[in-house]
Amino acid sequence: MIERAKTAPRSGQVRRVYLLALLLVLSLFFFHTFLLFEVAELFMHSQTLIGEHIGQHRVGRTIILGCFFVLLIAHVSEAAAYGLFLRWNRLVPTFSEALYFAAATITALGYGDVVLPPPWRQLGPLVAIAGLLTFGCSTAFLFVVMHSVWQIEL
Repeated sequence: MIERAKTAPRSGQVRRVYLLALLLVLSLFFFHTFLLFEVAELFMHSQTLIGEHIGQHRVGRTIILGCFFVLLIAHVSEAAAYGLFLRWNRLVPTFSEALYFAAATITALGYGDVVLPPPWRQLGPLVAIAGLLTFGCSTAFLFVVMHSVWQIEL
């Protein structure tokens, strides 16, 4: 019992990690929102330029493909940020496992073969909720982009 008390995290340490996790989630929400608006503005203002270089009939496809690529990079970057956070706090043994856990969690895949030690397990649902929200925003964004492209091209 004494050994268990030695390895148990202090309440101040637990609060610090939860505060940092919440700040990370908020930062990634800001990053994701900023990225969506920047991508939308970039493609809105570059339609003519894209059309001049690859042909007007391919503009819509290029914009949709570009959005998919940017969102893929964004979600992988967000999983890496969560993975770095988990590894930095020594909640998993390797960065590879941290990235795997983060990616499985933000996508709601949740295999459960890698779990965080108590009391850090509560971070899993927080990361999952944040991941579902960002994927939801990405889906809505892609719907708007595709709808706009289809209205122009169809």
